[in-house]
Amino acid sequence: MVFAGLTYAVAQTTIVPVIPQIQAATGAGPGAAAWVVTGFFVSSAALTVVAGKLGDIFGKKRVLLGVLGLFAVGAVVAAVGSSLGAVVAGRVIMGAAGGVFPLSFAILGQSLPRPRAAFGMGLISSMFGLGGALGLPLGGLVAERLGHQGLFWGTAAMTLVAIAAIALFVPEPGAGGGGRIDWTGALLLAVALGAPLTAISRAEAWGWTSPPTLALLGCGVMALAALVVVERRVREPLIDLALMGRRNVWVANVVAVLVTVGQSSAFLLVPQIVQLPADSGVGLGVGAGAAGLYLLPAALTTMVAGPLTGRAVARFGVRPLLLVGALASGAGLLVLAVGGAHPMVVVSGGALLGLGGGVAFAVLPVLISDAVPAADLGAANGVNTIVRHVSMAVATQVSAMVLALATPQGATSPAAWGFALVFAVGALLGLTAMALVPLVRRRSQGGTPA
Repeated sequence: MVFAGLTYAVAQTTIVPVIPQIQAATGAGPGAAAWVVTGFFVSSAALTVVAGKLGDIFGKKRVLLGVLGLFAVGAVVAAVGSSLGAVVAGRVIMGAAGGVFPLSFAILGQSLPRPRAAFGMGLISSMFGLGGALGLPLGGLVAERLGHQGLFWGTAAMTLVAIAAIALFVPEPGAGGGGRIDWTGALLLAVALGAPLTAISRAEAWGWTSPPTLALLGCGVMALAALVVVERRVREPLIDLALMGRRNVWVANVVAVLVTVGQSSAFLLVPQIVQLPADSGVGLGVGAGAAGLYLLPAALTTMVAGPLTGRAVARFGVRPLLLVGALASGAGLLVLAVGGAHPMVVVSGGALLGLGGGVAFAVLPVLISDAVPAADLGAANGVNTIVRHVSMAVATQVSAMVLALATPQGATSPAAWGFALVFAVGALLGLTAMALVPLVRRRSQGGTPA
């Protein structure tokens, strides 16, 4: 399951440096080619909760294998497609595998004693950061030698390995709980997430006040309001609002937003900073190949912090670790905000940031597992995963907008204050998450949710 999570996480970002190559191969413009990224995020956000709910109903291992199968099919479609439409379609199909993380967390929470489950959750959660950091340099490296088709074929091969390993070695934690899917809720959720994400991801090209952007944002708000009404009335809701209202669950979701925004902004901006010319006073003047190496400290600390956090949960509880995660994340962004363009600043700030993300994101599924019945673990973790995806998309676009405003007319690079502002806001949000730690309810001694 760790390998499956890494495969999905790497695929989120390997595509970014390959977009120019896809444009050249298909003859598409920059606006149309952006749907290769947008389609993946919209699909993933819309289908992750559905995958988690299907796992609660039909069995989590079965559905996990199913979404990984769709991921492999989507990669093949994108690899063999000769048009932009085919590549986008393949990426949309691949987005269905966003359920990998909530389904894996649910299997662990239902199958293992809490200390071992927490260790596994931390290890799998760390793949988010590791995959994001490795994806950018790896995507460019593979595309240079094998083309964008080689990137998709490699993803398909990795997915088949993950499918075979899970089928052989991961036990089904129990029969599904039965029931049915709230398809009305699923449709409304898809619109409520898909419309605003599309608007946000395309706002830079369309304009934030353009009719398409405003229409999509309004459509999303109306769909969200309708979703709340429907989920309160149906017998078997897709999203149980009562569960979402439990203190540990909503704290986990709010912390996910506050920490993810800063983490995503840093992963977007650090490669840009180090590639800007050194004489600009902002950058370090390194090449595109070396730029990804500056994210390596963040990836390594994330990879180490995740499983160590899982082990520490049994000894220290979730509150101290959540505090450490929020503090380290905010501190890393603060270092980047005030330190300026210096290699040691970028490396040390990134390492702190990775430590914070690794700890915080490892604690969140444990919080949810402690507060939610086993029959609802898939859907509850699915909502938390969606929260992170939406936060990533919003942070990316808002960061790009700030940098555009910070670029003087006629200049080729943003002013330093633009980067500092984005990092400072991310640091403030990360430190704000610390205020939520006292609200976390301690797990009862009997092992039942508080």
